[in-house]
Amino acid sequence: MVSHLNGFRLARFRLTTLARERLALPDYKRSALRGGFGHVFRKIGCMASSLGAGQCTLRERCPYHYIFETPPPAGSQILDKVPTAPQPFILEPPLDTKRFYEPGEELSFGLILIGRAIDYLPYFIYAFDELGRNGIGKGKGKYQLHSVTSEDQAGHNTQIYWPEKHLLKDGFSILRADDLFSPLPLERLCHKSVYGSTGSPRTDVDTRK
Repeated sequence: MVSHLNGFRLARFRLTTLARERLALPDYKRSALRGGFGHVFRKIGCMASSLGAGQCTLRERCPYHYIFETPPPAGSQILDKVPTAPQPFILEPPLDTKRFYEPGEELSFGLILIGRAIDYLPYFIYAFDELGRNGIGKGKGKYQLHSVTSEDQAGHNTQIYWPEKHLLKDGFSILRADDLFSPLPLERLCHKSVYGSTGSPRTDVDTRK
């Protein structure tokens, strides 16, 4: 099975933000994060935003086109009849239902990048940084990006980006197919918001949502 995934790459990151103003977000925060992020990413990553997608001659090199209008892999027998492939990123919002964040409170979320999307990590970081300056959620509350960490196979996090220095560290952890099929403890297969730092399930999170 793994042999069919030669060349597969996946990287996990965690972005931590601090509220500068009061943030008002929905119970399920992914919609607010993804909607705001997509809007900003188009501004910074689209090479010809004034043109229609069919008119742009730069699509093959366009970060926005690859991330949000992902073309099927060349020669794919599974996706050869669809116009776009699944988008190569996953946002992992907090699973709690906290809606309001006061100035100074922390909001963190996970980001998974798959394959070539890993090469666009600087665009993702810049977009979420810019989203904080623009504002998010009801009232467009502003936040500041505090840190970005990379997660390895064992679940250890290493800081790779320092916003105050605009410094992004190379050599972050990238998982291959063999890593994904190796045995992992149950708490590593579940969201960290459900399992606490001790590995014991939390009782304050409704995992049915």
